[in-house]
Amino acid sequence: MAGKTPDDFMVSKLLGEDADSTVVLAREIETEIEFAIKIIEKRSLEKSSRKTQFEKEKDIIALIDHPFFVKLHYTFEDTKRLYFCLSFASGGDLLSYIESNGGLSRNCAKHYAAELVLALEYLRKLNVVHRDLKPENVLLTSDMHINISDFGGAVKFKRESKKDYKKALPGSGSSNYAAPEVVNTKTCNFNSDLWSLGCILYHMLSGNPIIEESVNNENYHKIIKTKLKRPDVADEEAMDLISSLLKFAAKERLGNEQAGGFDALKNHKFFTGMNWEFLPTIKPPSTVRTFSSISSKTGSEQSLSCRHMSSAEARLSPNKDGTMKRESKTLTPSAVRNLMPSDPDDIEGFGVPVHISSSEREQWLKRQLNSTWHHFTNGALILKRAELDKKRGISVKTRQFLLLEGPRLIYVDPISMEQKGEIPWSRELTVEVKSFKSFNIYVPGRTYHLVDRKGNALKWCRKIENVKQYYYGKS
Repeated sequence: MAGKTPDDFMVSKLLGEDADSTVVLAREIETEIEFAIKIIEKRSLEKSSRKTQFEKEKDIIALIDHPFFVKLHYTFEDTKRLYFCLSFASGGDLLSYIESNGGLSRNCAKHYAAELVLALEYLRKLNVVHRDLKPENVLLTSDMHINISDFGGAVKFKRESKKDYKKALPGSGSSNYAAPEVVNTKTCNFNSDLWSLGCILYHMLSGNPIIEESVNNENYHKIIKTKLKRPDVADEEAMDLISSLLKFAAKERLGNEQAGGFDALKNHKFFTGMNWEFLPTIKPPSTVRTFSSISSKTGSEQSLSCRHMSSAEARLSPNKDGTMKRESKTLTPSAVRNLMPSDPDDIEGFGVPVHISSSEREQWLKRQLNSTWHHFTNGALILKRAELDKKRGISVKTRQFLLLEGPRLIYVDPISMEQKGEIPWSRELTVEVKSFKSFNIYVPGRTYHLVDRKGNALKWCRKIENVKQYYYGKS
């Protein structure tokens, strides 16, 4: 998996990001194949615990070779970043289908539950516990089979045994789906993912998670006991399977070796008729259940194709421990405020937030007075700046670009210290990432071709979109 560099890929769009990493959709220039590339800032790994977590994630992903998981194709790095080149699951995530339709049909839920069973059986053979299995982390391929992602919290045990090993861990999985031992004691065992399977199956059938908020162990018992008695959620066989998985004693969960292992789980009546051997090649059921009284969704009753359900464009899940945020193409108002702030002189960052208080603005302006570039601003605050190559025809000129309040985007000759021009702002201004280094700014009648030699094209585009939305609203 060696020999690749960022210049071998053309970036098409952002899939997700958090404080430490970004995921982009990129096309390999040589093969025209699309990949999801996870980009990790090296400076985020300065803490030894974070570096250890990253190394474990990398080792586990590299170990996995199964059709129901995202596949690691390449890893490479530059001076600032590490890159994971992963298979791109273009079908979206399971959560978006559940939410769009108030749940899945029994046949559809049965099929995806079976695929999850085979996936967990494979992890068990590798002595791996995912620890944060949830619908957001279950992506779907173009042919609608599952691709489990996000191994940031996964654990690999050192040896095989019929015993259940426990291990203290930093952080925890999502409380809506994580087993009680993961949430409450920060430990996990080989049966922890079986609990998550039960939660996901309930969510697929009912349209709502069985645990909808963070709860303590006492409330876990009460909520689960109450919800498992609801006959309107699913048929008797489905509820029996869910009940068999949602056991508070991990060793009692169906699928545990002491309870018959995965053979017993696959032989449950809910899976009657399932062709386990050829499941990876069987086309998933094409219909979802119609809306019903138990769904939080509203709308006319209808039968929809899994492929026609609205996806979230391979959204990735939100998580405090490094998982990507789920995000659609259009920035929301909260996204305008939530770009990670940095000093405008930090060319690796997003710069000063556009949405700040008057007192914060005065503080930034006071610091800016000592800047070499302040006299070009006419008193406006510099939001972000960097040296970019400006290409026009065969001409390439290096300019200092200053993104200012107003908004304004001016460029200066760093040698003569003269302002050479300004990119006109309007509601029609758009940006496009071309690669990790190059991006275009489109205005009526002209295209600006720009190159950030430090590889921050994506951050420039995100910041410009951020500023545009603040001043002009959604397009």
